[in-house]
Formats: sequence, structure tokens, C-alpha cells
Amino acid sequence: MTPETQPGVRTSRRDLVRFATLTGVATVATAAAGGLAGQQAAQAADANSTVFPAEYIYPTVSGPSLAIWGSSSVEGAYADQGVPAGVKATLPELLSSYLSVPVLGFGRGGDTSSLITARRGVSANRYKLVFPDDMIPASGTVPVTLASDANVSWGSSTQVPGYVGDVPGLLLAGETENSLFFTRTVPGEEIYAPSDTAAAWLYSYQEMISRACYHVLQIGRNNLAETSRIQEDTQRAFDMAPTRSIVLGHFRAQKDSNTSDRAKQVETYNAWAAKTFGDRFMNPETFLRETTQESWLRYGALAGSGIWSSDKDRAAYKEGKIPPSFYATDGFHLNGWGYVAIAQQIYYRVTQLGWF
Repeated sequence: MTPETQPGVRTSRRDLVRFATLTGVATVATAAAGGLAGQQAAQAADANSTVFPAEYIYPTVSGPSLAIWGSSSVEGAYADQGVPAGVKATLPELLSSYLSVPVLGFGRGGDTSSLITARRGVSANRYKLVFPDDMIPASGTVPVTLASDANVSWGSSTQVPGYVGDVPGLLLAGETENSLFFTRTVPGEEIYAPSDTAAAWLYSYQEMISRACYHVLQIGRNNLAETSRIQEDTQRAFDMAPTRSIVLGHFRAQKDSNTSDRAKQVETYNAWAAKTFGDRFMNPETFLRETTQESWLRYGALAGSGIWSSDKDRAAYKEGKIPPSFYATDGFHLNGWGYVAIAQQIYYRVTQLGWF
């Protein structure tokens, strides 16, 4: 079954490639049937399996490793800007180089805090699906809805690989609001999955393969105005592995004034996170404004960037802002040098904690 035959399913070039990949899937990871057993089915060794599309192939975790959770900044939006051609400046690639360990990048552009924590495996935000006639089809794509008590919010960026019982599949948002589709990635028998039981719950594949990892959490940049929600979601994600998690805060956009709504939202979240998590919290605004001026970093990892060499950077600092040289052309994301700086911040924090 192709996306063209499913009303409302996205048909971008990327999605067409994804569905083409699905049709070539030939093997399935061993999974125990039903409920929690399905959640426990996938292990780190499955990270390179052909159960899911190619974009969900991650480094195999067989020792110390790091998982990074977030939205477009973790995914690497604009990471090629500013840096020399060919430099891979995404956080996962930089940190893998710095730490010499596998780094699993679980970033998804556009994801809100509830979508990120659903992928992280937070039970309160789990996808409780309702299949037509309570049946998972033997193959192909089927429209699904969320159970009335589901706590995760719908989002147009929804894209979650996972297992419903022992059935591997991909949950995708449709074109219209609140529309969702589940694509079974490996054909099999039609399965009864009543919506009022755990048999219809989707368990995150990303959570399954990262259970042995340490975790970096950047949660809520796309719904900063929902202060209570992003704090609750951050706390829940942190509590999944409190001794192996650190929280990365947020930063304002380039043109945000010190009194703008977003600047205040960033300040509120960062202050709360600093108080709540202590040395397990990292403030990117402080690091980008202050620490990057120190010679070990300015003339070390940031050598050749030109950061702090312009009058605009100095003027921004005096105004209490991040230097514009760290921003991408959209003024919202960081450029490659900004990611280099944040990767350095994460690197030094995780090594200080003795994780690697």
C-alpha cells in the first residue's frame, strides 16, 4: 500500500522514500507478544536491523554511549552554515567525535515537549492507539486515533517508530489536524488490539535501544509558552533515568529583545531547571555569551569561526544577548559554530560527571 492511496498521508519526497523503504523490509526483530513484553522486545543490537526505514538506523550500543533527545536543534537544522564545507557539525556527530562513543541523535524538527517525551518512552505520554475495529492489519497503513485518556498532544511533526505488542510500525501524522496513520513495517497476521488495553499501546523503539545510554534532554523549545507543560515533561523524561540524564536549557532567537515574551519564557525555564537539576543542568545562553570568550574555547574548538571578532558580536554582548555570529540565517536556530559550542558544553559536563 502506498501513501498515494491513503487520504491525508504526507506525500513529500522524503515520505515517498520512507514508504519505498518500508516495502523492501524483509526481516523482523524477535519480539515477545503483548503488553510490556512488547516494550522489552527490542534491544540495543537491533539498532541496525531492517525492521524500520533507513533513517531509523542508529549506532549499535554495546558499551558506554549517549542519547540526545530534542527537536530541530538536536536533528541538526542549519548545522552546515558558517563552518567549512564538509564539516559535520550536528550535535550527535560532534559528540561522537569528542567522546569516541556511539551517540544516538533523537531529534525531530517541530516536536513539542509531549512528542519528545513520547519518543523518550515516558509512560504518561505514551501513544494509546485506537485501531479500526480494534484490529492491526496484516500489512500496510491504517488510520488510527488516540484514546480519550492519552496525554500526548497531536503534532504535525509526529513520526515515531515503535512496537504495538510484537508488531513493528511507524506512527505518522497526516495532513489534517489530529489525523494519524500507523504503517506496519513487517507483514504478518492480523492482530486483535482492543483500544481499552495495553495491546494497542505504541512503545518507542528509540527508547528501547537507548536504555543503556546516558541521556541529554532538550525539551520544549517549540512550546515554550506552555510553561507548566514543558516543566512537567522535562521532569518526567529526567525521571526515566535520573542518574544518567542531564538537561540542556533553551536560548532566545537572535532578534528577541530582553523583554520579549520568548526571552522571558527562556529565562523562566532555565531558572527553574537550574534550581531543579543543579549540576545536571546546562544553560546554553550563559555558555554562548560568556564561556565562548575564554581563550581555551575561542582559540580552540572555535578557532577560525571569527566569533567575537566583530562589532556586532560585542554590541550584542553588551545588550545581554548571544553574539549573532552563532545564529543561522533564520535567526532562530544556531549555525554550525553554535553547535560546536554547545557540543563542547555537553562534552565537558558529561566528562566532569565521570560518564566517559
